[in-house]
Amino acid sequence: MFKHREEQLKEENLTLWTFRLLQCGYQNHSFTAEERSEGTVLMKMIEWPHPPKPAVPFLKSSNPSLTRFVILDSAKTFYVGDQLQVLLRMLDFAGNTKQYGGDYLQARIHTPELKAGAVGTVVDRQNGFYYINFTLLWPGKVQVSVSLVHPSEGVQALERIRDEFPDRVFFRSTFKSAKSSETTVCNLCLPQTQPLCNFTDLRTGEPWFCYKPKTLPCSSRVNHAMGGYKQKLLTGEEVNYFSSGKNVKMPILPNGQGYVIVEPSPHADKGLSGCLPGTPLHSPSGYYYKDQWVSTTCSIQHFDSPARVTNCLRRKKIYIFGDSTIRQWFEYLIYFVPGLRKFDLGNSMQTGPHLALDVDNTIKIDYFAHGKPIRIQPISSQNLPFIANKLDDINGGKDTVIAITIWCHFNTFPVESYIRRLQNIRQSVLRLLNRSPDTVIVIKTANVQALPKDVSLYNSDWFSYQLDLVMRRMFQGVKVAFVDAWEMTIAHYLPHALHPKQIIIKNEVDMFLSYVCP
Repeated sequence: MFKHREEQLKEENLTLWTFRLLQCGYQNHSFTAEERSEGTVLMKMIEWPHPPKPAVPFLKSSNPSLTRFVILDSAKTFYVGDQLQVLLRMLDFAGNTKQYGGDYLQARIHTPELKAGAVGTVVDRQNGFYYINFTLLWPGKVQVSVSLVHPSEGVQALERIRDEFPDRVFFRSTFKSAKSSETTVCNLCLPQTQPLCNFTDLRTGEPWFCYKPKTLPCSSRVNHAMGGYKQKLLTGEEVNYFSSGKNVKMPILPNGQGYVIVEPSPHADKGLSGCLPGTPLHSPSGYYYKDQWVSTTCSIQHFDSPARVTNCLRRKKIYIFGDSTIRQWFEYLIYFVPGLRKFDLGNSMQTGPHLALDVDNTIKIDYFAHGKPIRIQPISSQNLPFIANKLDDINGGKDTVIAITIWCHFNTFPVESYIRRLQNIRQSVLRLLNRSPDTVIVIKTANVQALPKDVSLYNSDWFSYQLDLVMRRMFQGVKVAFVDAWEMTIAHYLPHALHPKQIIIKNEVDMFLSYVCP
């Protein structure tokens, strides 16, 4: 009787999103009722449609080279501001229409001559047909481009890998005392096959573990570093769903003409107000025109001279927290503004922390990599602070600006751990805004990247997309601003890259500064 009840409780717990976290060392008592409920809603929100069977023969998987899309009502006269709809029918490698959805597509409209581009929204009918909706935002010949990032069968494999291998990236720490040194494996979800050192953060409750060194105490840990990647994650037919040049980030061609001619709008432009935190993020959040990002929600400024950047940042303290995709902002600012001098703290460019100063204009910029998990060169454990803790230590005020991004290094972990990290960060953001409401806080979204070879298994855009959906929902209604790097990297004509080229970074920084100096 007791055993049956125990199994029943275990089954009930399995349905809770916190069950996965408890397995990874999070403490049950640290979740409020609201946080538990929110996590359940978020996990439901990102559920993805599956193929009807777990194993699908490659021949029956999605084939981008046979698939075509058609522009609906392509003969009508389109004006700026109109909606454009595209219908796509997915075929398999046998040339048959697929009967189910779940393919991961990306789409944009663009005019190469104008260096103009914007993203589309994909609607999965879950029967092999997809609608893609665009808002036409500039006049001229506007082309449609669609690509298959992953077939539904590939997405199913990615989901399996995420569930079964929460430790598919592992880390190392070195422990030192006098003349002896040992290195052991560390992780968030670390199997207890040997004694562990528990490095759970006391303030946030964020867990972290290393295997205990054989002779040295846990307190002798000196650093954190990337360890490596688990191999051979795919089984059987799955390998074929990740074939570069066949079904990963492959273009889908139009059936008939792949463009429309757009006339200028007959209506006068509505003027947009300045960019303020708390403005909801809609899609499309903006578009490129002549290589400059134009926001659809507020009047973006373009900081085309070092003097304009300096005027904006004068007497300000800027804190940049996150990964290498936001470290690019720090690097761009010290490159573009000669008066901003990087103060040498003796840390490598890849790891940080970094400090830049403009003494004459009283500008100070700090960059910190976010707390573990993070794939990084060896770095002192003290130099990897949790964002939530750093925010709690900042006074804030009208001259304090905070930029945050956190996503890429959570791609190899259960989504549940990302939700928990964001809950902690959001609590600290709310506390900071409560004590200093005029602090400017800007969140950079995830961005897309190239997916050669095995990159999909660790850092696919599909993983990033799921985390990005979670982040956007969790910060809805909070007085923060967003730089939509997701749309800014899909809409641009340059090839996708984890670290986008300078023209994209400049546009991201312009959007950021538009919130700082509206």
